[in-house]
Amino acid sequence: MNVDWKRGVSDGAHSTRRKSRQLVDARDLPLIGNSTMTEPHFSSSDEPTATCYADFDEKECLKLEEKRFMSPDPAPTLEDENDPTLPSMPEDDPNGNVNQEMGCPVARWGPQHAGAKKLASMYSREKRVQEIVSVIAAVILFIAVLLNLIRNWNSSIWGSVLFYAVLGITTADFASGVVHWGADTFGSVDTWFGRSFIRPFREHHVDPTAIIRHDFIEVNGDNFMLCVIPLASIFYQQMTYTWEQLHDWASFHWYILLLGIYVALTNQIHKWSHTYFGLSGWVVFLQKAHIILPRHHHKIHHISPHACYYCITTGWLNWPLEVIGFWRKAEWVVTKVTGMKPREDDLKWATKLS
Repeated sequence: MNVDWKRGVSDGAHSTRRKSRQLVDARDLPLIGNSTMTEPHFSSSDEPTATCYADFDEKECLKLEEKRFMSPDPAPTLEDENDPTLPSMPEDDPNGNVNQEMGCPVARWGPQHAGAKKLASMYSREKRVQEIVSVIAAVILFIAVLLNLIRNWNSSIWGSVLFYAVLGITTADFASGVVHWGADTFGSVDTWFGRSFIRPFREHHVDPTAIIRHDFIEVNGDNFMLCVIPLASIFYQQMTYTWEQLHDWASFHWYILLLGIYVALTNQIHKWSHTYFGLSGWVVFLQKAHIILPRHHHKIHHISPHACYYCITTGWLNWPLEVIGFWRKAEWVVTKVTGMKPREDDLKWATKLS
């Protein structure tokens, strides 16, 4: 069977880092089963065909996987980010994460992955109830706070509201990165908190397109939950403050409201970045304008071991944070203080074979 290796054929113009990011050598991948790929056979047309099977050392492959998770490469360059041939997510054949089983390409990750099946089965009825309650409570508070702000609107603050609108979406982008990094990097699904709030992050790495099969409640419930307490606090102030006090606090209240909207919609925006078909035209426009997280930008995060580009509201802060090495420095601090190893639990689920 012919396998498309064109993306793996080296281009003299590519840097060494770019080639290593563009397609991991299939011989270095952790494979499923008791066999591995031998040297690819190139036909006269220069299109390689895959031939299988020599004895394969599963332990050695798992060591290579662990090395990638514990010592991730630097993020791709901005040039790489806009390279349409850079594969990462299943829609693009994720960074060579394909193994040849009996001559057939078999996706390494996806709904058939043993870890993905186990993680999906851990989504409980109690979790569903929490998500439904969170969405209902947050929506009621969003409406109540917005109506009160409109009722007390003063045209003299429009400039500050515009400023806070931009600050709000930037804050949401950074907050999404911090939460995403923390849940991806540390913690375990074995605890109650992990089963409730870290499990979706583990599932997303071994089955990235599961998110597009989840409904609005499952995708957004936890983000709406994060908005409940800040909105309830503002609503209480609106009910108890004098008109003069409300005028003084109006700009900040608009900031919290807009920040809350961005936070609530972050995982929906994330879902759209994995949705390759059937998106509304306005969503595609916002992605192409990089007003919300674009598909080509987010796929960088899904290059194993998923250790860069954590911000998923707009993605505006991803490259600056990578340039200053923010996430690796943060990991060093957490490991130094707690002794926890980065991506240890994520590695366990990524390499779960049964």
